Amino acid sequence: MKKPGEVTALVREAFAGSTGEFRPCIVFDERLDCIRVVVRDCSVTETRINELITILEDNYYPASGGNRRYVGFTVKGARHFCQSQGLNIATPVKLSAIFDKILAVSPEPVVQMAIDGIARPLMEDQKLEERVDLSTPVLQGT
Repeated sequence: MKKPGEVTALVREAFAGSTGEFRPCIVFDERLDCIRVVVRDCSVTETRINELITILEDNYYPASGGNRRYVGFTVKGARHFCQSQGLNIATPVKLSAIFDKILAVSPEPVVQMAIDGIARPLMEDQKLEERVDLSTPVLQGT
């Protein structure tokens, strides 16, 4: 068994040179069938809006120094939802098309606020690529 100092040294060695500046990104997690959009690296609370949409909120806003309370969102069951709504996942899918389909099946005001008031503005403000590839679990950033 390694001593605590040895473990720390091994971890630092393993991650040496791999740190970089955070960039807003879109991640498709194939295993969880989830699209995750994160525009700032911070501690978050996830607030589930409905079975599809979850909003990520900065835990320390405004003390964190960030300029926005909402820092991301997730679309759960993304691949399954797209297929059930007739969206072709063989090619990258536009998030705006996914948003439109979500609003069509869930027109509740809270869902509309989450999409039109939080998700779409985050995508526009950060100039994130609007297409997400649901066929592979790769990181897609700016």
